[in-house]
Amino acid sequence: MLLNGSPLNSAPLNGLYSGAAGSDPKPVVPGNAFRWALRVLVGGVDFTARLTGQVEVDRERGAAGLATFTLQMLPGSILPMDWVGRTVSIDYITNALGVTTQKRRYTGRIVTTEWDSIGRLLLCHCGDQLQQRIEKLTVAQIDALVPAYWSIDVFSEAEGRSRWDYLSERLSTVQSSLDSSAGGELRLTTWYAGSVDFTFGAGTSIYDSVSVGYADLTSLTNTVEIEASYRFSRLHQRNETFTWRHPDTSGLGGTQGFCQWRQSSSELPDVAMMKDSASSAGLNIIKSPIYIKTPATGANICGNGVPWINNYPDLLLGVTFTGGRRWAQAVTEKYVLTVVAEASVEQAGEVIARDSLSIDYTTDRGNAWESAPFGLEVPSAVDGRSGHVDERDESQRQAALRCLLNQAKTTVVLAHSATAVSWSVPTSMVLDVDLIHTLRLDDQGVLAQARCSRVADTFDLASGSAVTTLTVKVMRCGGADQDALSAPAFSTAAQEADIAVPALGTQLGGKPSSPVYNDSLDGFSGNYDNADPTLPVFDRRLQITASEIAATERDEKVVDIAARYRLTIPNDPLEL
Repeated sequence: MLLNGSPLNSAPLNGLYSGAAGSDPKPVVPGNAFRWALRVLVGGVDFTARLTGQVEVDRERGAAGLATFTLQMLPGSILPMDWVGRTVSIDYITNALGVTTQKRRYTGRIVTTEWDSIGRLLLCHCGDQLQQRIEKLTVAQIDALVPAYWSIDVFSEAEGRSRWDYLSERLSTVQSSLDSSAGGELRLTTWYAGSVDFTFGAGTSIYDSVSVGYADLTSLTNTVEIEASYRFSRLHQRNETFTWRHPDTSGLGGTQGFCQWRQSSSELPDVAMMKDSASSAGLNIIKSPIYIKTPATGANICGNGVPWINNYPDLLLGVTFTGGRRWAQAVTEKYVLTVVAEASVEQAGEVIARDSLSIDYTTDRGNAWESAPFGLEVPSAVDGRSGHVDERDESQRQAALRCLLNQAKTTVVLAHSATAVSWSVPTSMVLDVDLIHTLRLDDQGVLAQARCSRVADTFDLASGSAVTTLTVKVMRCGGADQDALSAPAFSTAAQEADIAVPALGTQLGGKPSSPVYNDSLDGFSGNYDNADPTLPVFDRRLQITASEIAATERDEKVVDIAARYRLTIPNDPLEL
């Protein structure tokens, strides 16, 4: 093969650099002259001898790598469409100071062609198939390729849809870009500058090739306001303990209390009446009741020779029972989260972008909370104390809010990374420079230092020039304080305690000393066994009323949560 008309140097092909700079910056040394050539393989066949015009290669961070070249075709039949899809590799070969170096500049496929039938020229447009290669990956492979923040609530289910869209979603939460190297390897590269890999001092750039471009104020987003809501169910249970004692037992239990009551006996409630009263009040009995029952039949229970015949063993002289109620309350946490670069706001005023999200978290347990049976009649039920349980998924909330916060950070950082500095250099001087490197330019009145964002080669076969244009994206903002982008704490509410209701009263009719009957009073009402028939008769009933559930505990509760997050963005060196 000829190198600009001369045989290749007999020394073995090798790289001037290892492909990645070491810990110390590597100065780019100007050269006086370089001999160079290209090697272009199409479908594995060497078409270098047919190249004409210009060959261009353009690789930019976060974008597909492109290349174009023109082939002078020999006489004969040719079908341009048959060239679409063929593999392409472009190597650059240079000789300087007796050392020959070969470096891959591009790997891809022909995407489309243009045919000039008069000149028999085939213009090939190439792409590195970045998107198509991503589509071949599994979700797990993309997760490993791009460690990022992601939430199904912010986006949607990953399976069954475009892998490229999924990758783009993950990239939106990190300050990095994915691209393909000149050799075809996928890699993720941060936007932030690292230690300087290559320095370009005086005389290294082509005269009058340095240019600086920057965004206008409308593009300088420095504040992102996020409005998000998280709705869940607060599952309440309230337990109330009710106690009733017949007043004529004188507060005594057992046989003593029975004998006291028997001196002036009256109607009594029974177990069934107690259960009905609890049910009528909307209560489920959740703890085994404590019954004080009348004794079984006996000849002389009280020692007074008067027999006792009990045909109703469930009659009660007293009872203590605990009933519970359950209800579900909707709670909506409304978040207003502000991510701000304060140094930028101080300089340019607020330039605001907005984002929003709504999550409604439901579960089968929450949906069935009020209607599902519980208590003694459900053997598998866990009674539990009074209080509430928030039916929420904290990992879901955390993932969604972290995703939104880091998306906001990416938006602000990207807006402050829009200053582009470009310069051109003979390709032979920058064969090892790539998008992964941090570059420093100090030439032609411009000093800039930042991560490389674009490498564009132009090889002119007619004039013999081989020029590479390098671009860096300079970050500018600064700031003194930075906050961790963690979700604010979720809302809580004080737990309710069990309620001990005052002892239930008793209304007994049939005696001159009996009170006026009041059907609204809770407790037991009945009549004495030796009642005066001329006096009013009281209803036999046991009535209880559960405590009122306040509207604030049943209606939807809205909790406002606000947080502000300060960002610092590096000030990459820039002097004009």
